[in-house]
Amino acid sequence: MMRKILYIIMVTVAFQVSALNVVNNPAGGLSQMVKDLNITELTVTGSMNASDFYFISEKLHKLTKLDLSLVNVVACHTTKSYYWKHDFDANTLPVGALAGLKVSTVKLPQGITVIERAAMVDCDHMTSLTLPTSLVTIGDYAFAGCEALTSVTLPASVVTVGRGAFMRCKALQSFAVTLASQLTTLDATALLDCPALKTVNLGPAVQLVGERALAGTGIEQLDLSQNTKLTTMGDWAMVNTPVSQAKLPDALAELGNGAFLYDTNLYSITLGDHLDNLNDYLLAGTNLSGDLALEGVSRIGDYALYNLSQLSVVELPATLTWIGNYAMAGMTGMTALTSNASSVPELGENVWAGVNQHEIPLTVPKSSMGDYQAAEQWKEFKFDTSWLKGDVNGDGEVNIADVNALINIILGSTADAETMMRADVNEDGEVNIADVNALINIILGSKSLLSSQVDIDDLLRLADVAIQPGEERTLSLVLDNAQDYSALQCDIILPDGLTLVGVKASRGQVALNEGDGMASRVISYSKVKSRFEDEVVLTVTVRADAALATESEITLTHVVLSDDNNVGWHAADYTAQVTNSTGVEDLMANADRVWTEGRTLLIDTRCEGTAMLAAVNGMARTVNVEQGVNRIDMAPGFYVVSLNNRSYKIAIK
Repeated sequence: MMRKILYIIMVTVAFQVSALNVVNNPAGGLSQMVKDLNITELTVTGSMNASDFYFISEKLHKLTKLDLSLVNVVACHTTKSYYWKHDFDANTLPVGALAGLKVSTVKLPQGITVIERAAMVDCDHMTSLTLPTSLVTIGDYAFAGCEALTSVTLPASVVTVGRGAFMRCKALQSFAVTLASQLTTLDATALLDCPALKTVNLGPAVQLVGERALAGTGIEQLDLSQNTKLTTMGDWAMVNTPVSQAKLPDALAELGNGAFLYDTNLYSITLGDHLDNLNDYLLAGTNLSGDLALEGVSRIGDYALYNLSQLSVVELPATLTWIGNYAMAGMTGMTALTSNASSVPELGENVWAGVNQHEIPLTVPKSSMGDYQAAEQWKEFKFDTSWLKGDVNGDGEVNIADVNALINIILGSTADAETMMRADVNEDGEVNIADVNALINIILGSKSLLSSQVDIDDLLRLADVAIQPGEERTLSLVLDNAQDYSALQCDIILPDGLTLVGVKASRGQVALNEGDGMASRVISYSKVKSRFEDEVVLTVTVRADAALATESEITLTHVVLSDDNNVGWHAADYTAQVTNSTGVEDLMANADRVWTEGRTLLIDTRCEGTAMLAAVNGMARTVNVEQGVNRIDMAPGFYVVSLNNRSYKIAIK
């Protein structure tokens, strides 16, 4: 009789579960309480542990509605391993607990504080989700792939949304928090590939938006300006979105690599005042237009502003120290560039590749104009000559031609008001010999002020020299010129072990700055602008010491010649060989001589052999030479003659 009564009770309970789909469950007993595995709706009260959740996900495949709101989740130890675990915490929705269910409506237990990793991943039929007000942490990939889910409202208690928590929720249109939200972290890929998501509300407490957290969303207007605690947005955070306007908070200190990479709809962005770096690829390929202010930025990374062809005006801040490789390449719409940095920012490779720099005015601090004008890549811009101190003739450079122009004015030549302003080099309101001295100081004070462009065949040269340690030699600098000049300047680079003792001009004045190390700048000019009449325009005395190598060289570089029209012409560099000789006999026994007469190359050698003649265009040929003087007809140009393991630079006019 007793067995019959128990059987009737069990049948009755089973019938109630099947019919009413309500279970008052003892923790761990759900597999015994639910016998009909084909039920579509289930409400559970009482208690549950991890084994009950895994029973639902493994067995109840036809559920469409699941209400666990009144369940108390307790800790447990299971003999069976679930996701490599045996021990599960209380108040936690376990890892993978309801993964893959086809439910459309879910209410989670009200008391839980943690939803663990992938707890409801790929529940792709779920359209409605109610999260408990006790929830603190949503784990990694917790709701990833819930493709039918249309809205999520986070309770105020939620602090962390984990990596990929809602990624690939294709239908998600709303992601919001309550007014008193405590959310601080939206982790990497949290909302990745949610194309229906047009707006997002992260609440006042958010501090971190992780890598690709909002990438692939449908966000068109990103306004985080009121998120005053947000300090970090990760790499690629907004990639592949239709965002057109973005406002970032002042507190933002880190905006990751490529955060807006090729968001082609983006035409306006506010970066805030605390962003130190524009990281690599940050705004590359966007359609930003109008002005771009970068206040406080110290570094612009590689490709950070690449291909911003719609951007017209760029202002670089005083704090800027570095611009990376191709950082501003392809900015073909740029009409003006301003740099407020007093120290010229260092540059990577091809910073402005594809940009017609010569047509774009560059505005820089007046005191730094010469440094910008001298710096590689920077010097290609169009400088406002009124800012270039000492540029008397207005050609965009400061060199010996400006001395000639200034002397002309002092001697009585008429000049317009703008030229007179440039001629007042010392800015005392007068134009006189004091300005010549001030201008000479500028020319002697910069080692790279001059263009490297060669625009004449005329040449300043000196002969090869043999000198012993302790010996002094006076060298003649000879001008091979087809036109008349009245002033010149050049840099003389001596090898280690050779010291400059003095410089004299064949006529007029000479000024010298021995500079730092082995390079010295020398200028020669006449206060009455008399032309050079002798071949020898300068003599240079040098002294050798024991540090002089057996074979080295002296280089004449940054050579500028000025004519009567106050134009500066740039000549090619010239190198002379220096031999640490132990005696004249040794030198003559081994020395070759190479020089020119008109269009004839002369090679005087002590032995038969071959010489290589290389033109600056890369063409080269070999000629046989005999002992004595060899004459070779040449086309005009610059050549390098290689003979007996030594090289000679020559110019054929």
